[in-house]
Formats: sequence, structure tokens, C-alpha cells
Amino acid sequence: MGKIIITGTPGSGKSTILSKITVKVKVINMGGEMMKILAEKGITERDRVRHIPYSETVKTRAEVVKRINKIGEDSLIDTHASVKSSIRYIPGFSTADLDELEDIKGVIYIDAHANEIMVRRLTDTTRARENDLEDEINQQRRINTSISSYFSSYLDVPLYVIMNRQNQIEKAVADVERAVNDALGREKQWAK
Repeated sequence: MGKIIITGTPGSGKSTILSKITVKVKVINMGGEMMKILAEKGITERDRVRHIPYSETVKTRAEVVKRINKIGEDSLIDTHASVKSSIRYIPGFSTADLDELEDIKGVIYIDAHANEIMVRRLTDTTRARENDLEDEINQQRRINTSISSYFSSYLDVPLYVIMNRQNQIEKAVADVERAVNDALGREKQWAK
């Protein structure tokens, strides 16, 4: 049994990829789990989560980590490397969270070019996203790549970087499935 952290800059297509994977894993949406806890405190709009006090974020994440550890099957933890709110970036996991997470076998980072992310954000009617310019998206991508790399290094597990190019979703899905199988030891060798 193992767990894999899967991250990506908002608009990289992570949710779309996760909706299409066929490998046998449970997908745990960190934001969804946080919303269950925050709903008890009267916060019901998902896009408000990035604006709550950081101390509340820390407590809520810690509670979600406890719940994740109780899951007894191969799992993908769907989260953001960071959450951007204006000029503030909040890490998806703290070092304390990483210390508490059990059985992490890998980190997958979904990426796309800034212009592709910008178009996806502009056409996504399901979320209230910041409409950043290409330079701002590239800054967020660099920060998220660094944080994902830190997660991987700190946990001493492989980092898989998957490009989700426009009109190539099937390739990105296949690459994520290969990464999941590799991290969980379902494949003996990484092949091209």
C-alpha cells in the first residue's frame, strides 16, 4: 500500500487527468477534504479557502492528514503545491504535514505552458480563478515546481514531472498512470 502526492499549477489540467485515469487507486482531494472540515465552521465556498487565516489552514490540513493516514489502500493525494492569494503563496503541505503523512511513495507534478494554463483558466467556469498574465503564471509554475521538488527531496521519493500539452490529454493520462505504477512498485522498470 502506498500514497502519492499529485500537484499542479491551477489550470495545468490535473483534475481532468485524474477524471480519466484507469489505474486502481483512491483519489483523495485535499481541498474537498478541507471543505468538509471548514463547512462545520460555516465556510462553504471552496474559493474562500485560500483567504482564511494561515493558522486555520494549518489546523485544517493537519486534520486532513490524520484522515488520509487512515485510508488503507493505494491512493493519490490531489493537492496544490501552493495556493496563491494575491502576492502570498501558501504551501500545500508543511514540513510537519510531510512528517505525519504515512507511506508516501512519490510526487507527481502536472505542468503545462503558461499560455495553455491561461487559456484553461479563462474558459473554466467551474471555479473563480485569478486571471494572471503569462509572467505571473510562470512565476507560480516556478514556485510550484520548487515546492514539489522539495516535497520529493524531503520525503526521499521520486518526483515525476508530466507535461499536459494542449490536445494531448491521452498522453498525459498515460504518463500519470505509468508514474503511479512505477511509484507503487507495480512496474519493475521505468521505460520510455
